[in-house]
Amino acid sequence: MTLTPIREGVTGPTVMPAMPSARRIRGRFAVLRLVASGVVVAIMADSTATTLAIPVLSRDPLAAALPLSEVTWVSTVNFAAVAALLAIAGRFADLLGRRSILALGLALYGLGATTVIAAPSWTLLLAGRVAQGVGAALMFPASLALLLGELPANRRAGAIALWSASSGIGALALQGGGGWLLTEYGWRGLFLPGAGLAAALLMLTPALPRNRGTRQGVPDLFGAVLLIGAVAGAVLAISQGSLWGWTSVRTLACAGGGGLLLAGAIAISWRHRAGAIDMSLWRRPGFLWAGATSSMYGAASFVVLAMGPLYLRNAEFDTSTIGLWLTPISIAMIVSSPMAAPISRRIGINGVIYGGALTLGTGCALMLAQPYPNLWCLLGAVMLGTGFGFLSTGTFMVGSMAADPSQYASAVGAINTARMLGGAIGVAGASVLVDHPMLAGPMPGFSTVLVACLAVAVLLGVAALIRVAVAATSNRPRRPSLREAEAELVLLRSLLAELRDSFVQVRSEAEHELARFGVQDPSAFRALDQR
Repeated sequence: MTLTPIREGVTGPTVMPAMPSARRIRGRFAVLRLVASGVVVAIMADSTATTLAIPVLSRDPLAAALPLSEVTWVSTVNFAAVAALLAIAGRFADLLGRRSILALGLALYGLGATTVIAAPSWTLLLAGRVAQGVGAALMFPASLALLLGELPANRRAGAIALWSASSGIGALALQGGGGWLLTEYGWRGLFLPGAGLAAALLMLTPALPRNRGTRQGVPDLFGAVLLIGAVAGAVLAISQGSLWGWTSVRTLACAGGGGLLLAGAIAISWRHRAGAIDMSLWRRPGFLWAGATSSMYGAASFVVLAMGPLYLRNAEFDTSTIGLWLTPISIAMIVSSPMAAPISRRIGINGVIYGGALTLGTGCALMLAQPYPNLWCLLGAVMLGTGFGFLSTGTFMVGSMAADPSQYASAVGAINTARMLGGAIGVAGASVLVDHPMLAGPMPGFSTVLVACLAVAVLLGVAALIRVAVAATSNRPRRPSLREAEAELVLLRSLLAELRDSFVQVRSEAEHELARFGVQDPSAFRALDQR
């Protein structure tokens, strides 16, 4: 007799779908890692290119008539666009599909970079920078979420480490080759690598796995607009407060308006099924800690990357030499980021964050001890980069491990938004400290900034160490109190008494049944069995 499966409307043998070969699976993962890492390389290369371009751009006929405070809008508008859209871009990637959002981001980023390279006017240059910021915000969370969603749980930490290390590769490429690009093509040449890389990655997106999103209904567009406005207002108030005046109308309007818009976005997200803010994500254990650590890491790292070139320029180094002096930070970050994953398996993720904070603080202390750049400062730069590598990987690991797989892009976007807001606060505070130093001696402003970074590293390290200690205490078997021991003893006696009564009842019933069969003395059978 042959059993055939019953399938409605189908006759004949059942055909099982062909399983993908191991080579095909490895190839798909290779392309996925390449695209995800390439996205971070492009974004960090663009950030470094902007830092190198601003001093040269201020002497270009395109912006020669503008004061330096307005030339820095090349960086400000890009930063504001990225920070304002990151959280909502991650949320929409989870809802609508990560590959689609990634492709859209790459297209906008490449278009913006091309506009910057060919811009004939200041207005078009700023428009290109905004387009680059929007594109970066869209592709950043989608790239890591797409990678994490396709990998098994035991390989996700390594993927985060590789992805974090890629940021150092992007910075290193521009720090090492930025001088040559400036010499050959001027400041516009600094944006050529980003444009070319975005075009190459966009052509690879059809080979990525398709993700249709969670489809929880129509996304909350009104809440998204409120959230974008809230973050943009906060970033403008923080980044421009020192120029506008911290008590000026513009600064207070941006800060107050941002707060009101954020309150509105949160209120709507509580009720909307597909709200702009995934409120369930922030209620998950450990995610709030991930946001706090990310903001503190951003405050320290953004300050070092923003103030480092100014410090070296005051020491009378040229642009090419400045890039070479910053290179050890990127190299150390590339090396240390992959090390965070295996270390976390031995001492935990919070242990990695503690180690990163300790290394970062050591680097700050080494640089504080040197009045001018020397070989000890190079060692300090290596320590800074190592700390950044551990902290970058550790904060993303904490956030992604706390999130549900359907929330990966939202988690990445929210964590990086916290990092950028922390960075904006850090840079704004550092600008105030440079102008109003609290220390004396050579370069007192930069020394004061390093002390502030050291304080942030100490605070982060202490918080991480407390969490390590709490986790160790919670995992240790707890000795019961005397009252609990007495209660357990009473319960045990009660259970034993019930068990004894059950045995007595069973014995009574068994003797009754034996009597029915004419056995009056069961002990005689037991004596026979013992012989």
